[in-house]
Amino acid sequence: MITRTPLAYTHGDTRLLGLLVHDDARQGPLPGALVFHEFMGPGDYMLPHAELLARHGYAALLCDMYGDGVRPANKQEASAQARIYRADRQLMRERAMAGFCALARHGLADAERMVAVGFSFGGCAALELARSGAALRATASFYGYLNTPLPCNADTVKGRILVLHGAHDKVVPMAEIEVFEREMREAGIDYRVAVYPDAGHGFANAAQPGEPATGSRYCETTCHHAWETTLDYFRLST
Repeated sequence: MITRTPLAYTHGDTRLLGLLVHDDARQGPLPGALVFHEFMGPGDYMLPHAELLARHGYAALLCDMYGDGVRPANKQEASAQARIYRADRQLMRERAMAGFCALARHGLADAERMVAVGFSFGGCAALELARSGAALRATASFYGYLNTPLPCNADTVKGRILVLHGAHDKVVPMAEIEVFEREMREAGIDYRVAVYPDAGHGFANAAQPGEPATGSRYCETTCHHAWETTLDYFRLST
């Protein structure tokens, strides 16, 4: 049975409220998986991702990047919240690390077998956490923002990095792939990029309506393939 348990944690003076998702038929410690939300913040639309990880044996923490009670009511509010962290990548890293520490010290998770996955804004958060030197075995970004003012080096990144991207993404254009790959190559990072030719932004978000202006639309087939790739990638890493 998949169990969902609220998990309160803090970053400095900021109270955060995540959701721990796991299969209670499995005995811990389990490999831990951090799941970082899109710009709309924590919500039910993220649950399928955490529950999928739980069914595959992970203790998954749906992280809270905004703060307990900060739940955008619309896209304008969400954009304003996301900009705070996209403009201050050190703050984004520290907030993501708070989630890492909360899961790593929880008895259900094995702190030596941690992975992270994020979507759009959350993909950016996952990548920044990996760049910061967090002890992650692997990191996966689904249509995440790839640029950074704080490029990584071989001495900081501890694990492998996977980027899953839609060729028709207008939010994170394909031009960012080239810059990201140059960063990875120059730092000697073990990485992989998978580009889906029929997908755009948000291809794994079943709750979002299609938006031609941003190239955003859910694609069940691409989502399925991307998750298969991610689970295989994580399995080889943990």
